[in-house]
Amino acid sequence: MIQSLLNYQTADAKLKKIEKTLAESEERKKAVSAKKYLEGVEESVNKLDDRAGELIATYEQATKEQIKLKEQQAVIAESLDSVADEKEAGYLIKKAEELIAQIKALGAKANKILAEIQAVMKEYANIKNTTKVAQTQYKENLEKYNALKESVRAEKEEVEKELESLKAKVDPALMERYLKKRAGKIYPIVYKVRGNVCGACNMELPMSEMNRLKNGEVIDCDQCGRLIYQD
Repeated sequence: MIQSLLNYQTADAKLKKIEKTLAESEERKKAVSAKKYLEGVEESVNKLDDRAGELIATYEQATKEQIKLKEQQAVIAESLDSVADEKEAGYLIKKAEELIAQIKALGAKANKILAEIQAVMKEYANIKNTTKVAQTQYKENLEKYNALKESVRAEKEEVEKELESLKAKVDPALMERYLKKRAGKIYPIVYKVRGNVCGACNMELPMSEMNRLKNGEVIDCDQCGRLIYQD
């Protein structure tokens, strides 16, 4: 029973090697990196659009307020030309000074907002440029990755046929355990015990598990999760 599974694992190692070659290829890494960037671009652009809209609305409001204050200042300046009362003139002068201070403050606020708008536009331009680069990178590396997959396709299919043939010789329940562990990124999966320790992680096995192994069972190592057996 265990020999059939070991034969399967030997053939599976060939498939694992092909999968590793594909997964760790620079072509795939660059294509995946570019794709992730492109997937996040829309969200980034939407955020910039929202921010630009908020800034423009704030800038327009500050400009409108500034115009109103200048109109009020003009009215006061005109009144000062005809006012005779010294006390009233002092009040108008003070009011004019307050308006001038407010106008200056709004001007500074508007300039700051304008600078933020320009920064947003610059960031938007940068995203546009990097998006073009990412699109080119994705297309070029995806083509290279597909070519790499095609170059190993025949070999991969041959190994998969071999595995399918060997799978029929393994106990279905044991095969299911093996495949679940493989899907969980555990590999290699099957190890022989050495003395009374797991052949993969060297954990000492309790007597109860050693007895199960002696009875021909294939058990799961509690520490590393491998399937272990004893001749």
